[in-house]
Amino acid sequence: MIPTFEALFSDEYKYLNAGKCITISVIGAGGKTSTLFWLAEAFYRQGKRVLLTTTTKMYRPEPGGCHHLIIDPQANPDRKNIPSVTALFSAENAENGKVAGFTPEVIDELHRRGDFDVILVEADGSRGLPLKAPAGHEPCIPFLSNCVIALTGGNVLNFPAVGQRIHRWEIFSALTCVRSGEPLDCAVFSRFIAHAQGMFKGSPPQARRVWLLNQYYQIDNGLRDGLYGLLRRNPSLSAVWLGAVRESPPIHTCLSQPMRRTLLFPDC
Repeated sequence: MIPTFEALFSDEYKYLNAGKCITISVIGAGGKTSTLFWLAEAFYRQGKRVLLTTTTKMYRPEPGGCHHLIIDPQANPDRKNIPSVTALFSAENAENGKVAGFTPEVIDELHRRGDFDVILVEADGSRGLPLKAPAGHEPCIPFLSNCVIALTGGNVLNFPAVGQRIHRWEIFSALTCVRSGEPLDCAVFSRFIAHAQGMFKGSPPQARRVWLLNQYYQIDNGLRDGLYGLLRRNPSLSAVWLGAVRESPPIHTCLSQPMRRTLLFPDC
């Protein structure tokens, strides 16, 4: 059963339905910006006031990607009283088309102010590769994040490790004990998820953790069993999503911790 958007974010909707702001941070590699705009559009269509920003740098939103684009180093956007998507940045570089964001502390203050229902944060960089390991200064996740979504791109899981396709390959290899040419199977990713310096490095303790396998168009029983095994070995991981965020539906499979599955929503 394809999960609904509300089912994917059932925990976060408890806060939204109580009138509270939520912050979702997106890290990793393989489609962070696309994921950010999918989430922005989906929450907007649910009638939410959405703020989109970054703690690093990202490309300036394309025309039509948001309703309001604000460059304000003081991070003081006007409160929006109707559903909309506001993109807020501190500076813009016209030469490379990139915009800079704010520190995690500034975004936490925007969360506390509650002028928006949803704050979406691109909190990591990846050089356009489908997989990365974080360096010492990465990622930059706001402490008040309710959910952290870590991305991995297509043609990675169960494919051989190729250093040229992994940002900071030496760090990834050291964290996971995998060598070039060896398969990047569920056991490797289980170690990467479990390591304090790995996939979810710097994630706040209260934040729900989701691993999103982007550009994965189908799942067989073998992969499903392997991912459920990974979930059992990593109880801090809330769910694994598979899909392609530029397609419809963006997420076709949601695998949750066994204790969270119900008869009503067996796969989310």
